[in-house]
Amino acid sequence: MAGKAIRTCLLSLGLLAGLWPQAISAQTVAPSPVLTLDQERLYSSSAFGQRLAAEFEAASRALAAENREIEARLAAEEQDLTTRRSGMPAEEFRQLADDFDTRVVRIRKEQDAKFATLSASNDQNRQKFYRAAVPVLADLMREAGAVALLDSGSVLLSADKIDITGLAIARIDADPRFDPPGSAGAPQTPPTKPPGTAGTPP
Repeated sequence: MAGKAIRTCLLSLGLLAGLWPQAISAQTVAPSPVLTLDQERLYSSSAFGQRLAAEFEAASRALAAENREIEARLAAEEQDLTTRRSGMPAEEFRQLADDFDTRVVRIRKEQDAKFATLSASNDQNRQKFYRAAVPVLADLMREAGAVALLDSGSVLLSADKIDITGLAIARIDADPRFDPPGSAGAPQTPPTKPPGTAGTPP
């Protein structure tokens, strides 16, 4: 029995040893002077990017529902004003109609401003995400001995092994800076950029 247990243990260790290099390689980048990155996928497939996208979608739906409610209320007011038109002096109706039109224009501008603010905040969070991702990307470049990181969308043809998008996503998801406790805002951007970086992804 003891011999069988030892053989089973050794067999398990052998299997683990065989899988270990694969696990390591899945977390490392292949040596290459040039690497590629899918910037859109980096954001949209990261846990942080997906959370922000969900929050933006929820806020957009809430604003759309608010717009529909306002439109329904204004439509009812317009119908009521039209119904009362025959029973009031023309000058009084014209004043009420002008006031209504002015209010409609003001409300439309206010709602448009809300959406513009929401979109601007979403864009700012995306830019902060990319800036905060620079140290992660720089680490991958150093590990690969790379001198350049290219957007995969601008590369005509390349080997899959030099694309670091998946690995970058995994490291970003494991980085606490991209999920500040108690905050749904943008990631915390490092105070300084690591040496050797020529710029940040757009």
